[in-house]
Amino acid sequence: MISVPYGALPQVGREHAGELRGKIVLETGNPFSRRDGDMAGPAREKGTGAASAEFLPDVRLVRAFNTIPHHELSSQAHRAGDKVAVPLAGDDRQALAMAARLVRDAGFDPVLVGPLSRARDFDVGTAVFGRALTAGRLRQELGLQP
Repeated sequence: MISVPYGALPQVGREHAGELRGKIVLETGNPFSRRDGDMAGPAREKGTGAASAEFLPDVRLVRAFNTIPHHELSSQAHRAGDKVAVPLAGDDRQALAMAARLVRDAGFDPVLVGPLSRARDFDVGTAVFGRALTAGRLRQELGLQP
């Protein structure tokens, strides 16, 4: 899992390319101009999943854990009743399956949104960003089949 300010992602990708090559990587960052500078705008325009794939070439990338505020992650894990959902997007089926297991182990409900290009559906500024939604509600908001 890579969880750094988004502006650091290009450097992480350059400095650790050899160690990351071929590995399943869950990437959690979100580009914000005030923190990450000029690179944030193009990353958001392109879609964070597509931009992350360029910064982390040759990894089995899954976008995960980027929509739920940090205080909700700590307070809502393993809650009783309907769990908070974590949307996942990636192009590698095995990587998505591993990410889904990790999400369950962390006490949340995985929602497979689709390929990495669909990660833009839960990027900064979307209706689901920054909200702790149940799986049913997240699927409804994203227009996914139950």
